Amino acid sequence: MPVSPNRERLNELWDLSKVLQAPTGIVRGLVRRLLRFAWGPLVDRQLELNSAQVRFDNELVEYIDQRLDRISAHYDQLLGLYGKRMEEIDERHLILQQELIRHVHELVKRIDFVFETAEQNHLYLEGMLREAQEELRDIARRVEELSASPKR
Repeated sequence: MPVSPNRERLNELWDLSKVLQAPTGIVRGLVRRLLRFAWGPLVDRQLELNSAQVRFDNELVEYIDQRLDRISAHYDQLLGLYGKRMEEIDERHLILQQELIRHVHELVKRIDFVFETAEQNHLYLEGMLREAQEELRDIARRVEELSASPKR
């Protein structure tokens, strides 16, 4: 997370009255007092403006920090819920996958059974056909024997 901008220097520099109050010599002190007397209301007004601006800046940065913290917490919560939901989806997907595999195995068993049954039926019918052919040959042979034998 990015950190808030450092406002220390701004909070130190906003007060212009310190510039006019710092005596460094007799002449400069006298000039400063004259300037303070002449520009006093303007300096006081500027101090009020600077104070209000610095206060506003501090409150604005604090407000943005709080908003970002809340947004981050909200997104963390959403991501947590999304992650949980994805885990549930993955779990259901795995269950469905296992069910599908089981179903496919069951279908393969049924298809194998149908093919085995069809093969058995084919072999059974083939055997029955051979028997019927043999019986027909036998009947045909008997009919020939009967037709070939002298009539009495």
